[in-house]
Amino acid sequence: MEQPLVSIIVPTFNRPEALSDCLRSIEGQTFRHFEVVVVNDGGVDVANVVARWNARGAINYIRHPENRGPAAARNTGIRAATGDYIAYLDDDDLYYPDHLETLVNFLESTGSRAAYTDAVRAHQKRVAGKFLVCKRDIPFSLDFDANQILIRNFIPTPCILHSKDCLRESDLFDESLPVLEDWDLWIRMSRRFPFAHIRKATCEFSWRPGGESLTSGGRDTFCRTVEVIYGKYRELARANLLVAAGQRRYLRNAKALLRLSMLLGERSRAFQTLLVILEKTYLQRMRRSPHFDGPGG
Repeated sequence: MEQPLVSIIVPTFNRPEALSDCLRSIEGQTFRHFEVVVVNDGGVDVANVVARWNARGAINYIRHPENRGPAAARNTGIRAATGDYIAYLDDDDLYYPDHLETLVNFLESTGSRAAYTDAVRAHQKRVAGKFLVCKRDIPFSLDFDANQILIRNFIPTPCILHSKDCLRESDLFDESLPVLEDWDLWIRMSRRFPFAHIRKATCEFSWRPGGESLTSGGRDTFCRTVEVIYGKYRELARANLLVAAGQRRYLRNAKALLRLSMLLGERSRAFQTLLVILEKTYLQRMRRSPHFDGPGG
């Protein structure tokens, strides 16, 4: 029986060294029937990096003449994809060797159209001008909840694999959103196709908690985008009082963090310590009650 083809969409922007590690992790997959679409979103040319990992000729390299954002880069990759399934991997994230095999085997054996695994979060800090991993953890390992996804995202982008046909009904990433475009698509797609959760860590995403991943300006953009997404799906929230209440609390918490970030400084030890405490509390309560909503961001 012929294996399905997986198209892996890799947006990249000015991170050639990270991209090399990303492509190395793809080349190390135990499931071999895949193609890669690398979309350079207006950054420095990485053709030499792509060529280094393209011995099989499985990588399609596309360049945007200017930076258009992650949603547009992923959409360009999707339009060029020829696979049966679509997977995603940002240039600073990694697949573990059994990532594709785990997801493809599950979808093929169950008939599901979309599934996600767990992801390891790699905490990074800058040492001598380079980012090094100082700690790893798994922040989310939650079965899918159609109500909770209306409150906040709990599915990191590299975790998911879905049939390309799903996009015909749910449409592509919303290019008007500066952030959280993956969450927005998961909401639309999951309304039509049930998401299955595989309790296994098969990928890794980078996280820079010292303010490298998020700034006060970034938190403001985050809060504004949450409001936009809530507005897009207002009718779904109105049908469930718990969801509507959860959205209000989540946004209120996100705005409180924004104010504290501006007051204390995103990179200050006090603010970072507060974030750690809030996240631990949130995750403990989230595991006990899937409708609990905690700190935003």
